[in-house]
Amino acid sequence: MLLQQVLLTLSHLILPVLVLLKFKFTIVTAVLLPYAIVSYPLLIEDFRNKRLPNRMIYPATIATLIIITAYAIYRHDFGIFSQPVGRAIISFLISLVLYLIARGGFGAGDVKLFFLSGLTLGIFTPAHLIAATIFACLGVALFAIVLLITKRASSKTTVPFGPFIIIGSWLAVLLFN
Repeated sequence: MLLQQVLLTLSHLILPVLVLLKFKFTIVTAVLLPYAIVSYPLLIEDFRNKRLPNRMIYPATIATLIIITAYAIYRHDFGIFSQPVGRAIISFLISLVLYLIARGGFGAGDVKLFFLSGLTLGIFTPAHLIAATIFACLGVALFAIVLLITKRASSKTTVPFGPFIIIGSWLAVLLFN
């Protein structure tokens, strides 16, 4: 039991440590860390319970907004704020439309997670967001196909999308930087 707890705690630290190693101590690191900290717990929670809790998404979103705002004020550059926030809003609106159309196939937590990932990846280029979305869609489609082929699911089975949003986001960050 203690070993499981230690391994679980260490697994929560892997992504934040990778971010620190890749980007050193830069503003990019500061913006990515809140998302890195909640990524693994969100991924596990969505796979286990098909939920993306607000208690994890909201603090990471607020922390990221504070970091981006503070840096924009420090640099006297509104673009540092407006670009990531604009990209987050676009991600949110597109996912909101999907949420309204899908009627249960896409959760409200996914919409909020798309805002957070849009905000986080918004410090890079729009191509990062597009790549992350493509990776997420391909990942969830592949996962669903494997479940169907192995008869672990039927056409009525719902598949959590959050883990694939997270994995797609990190693939875009790690592959294109």
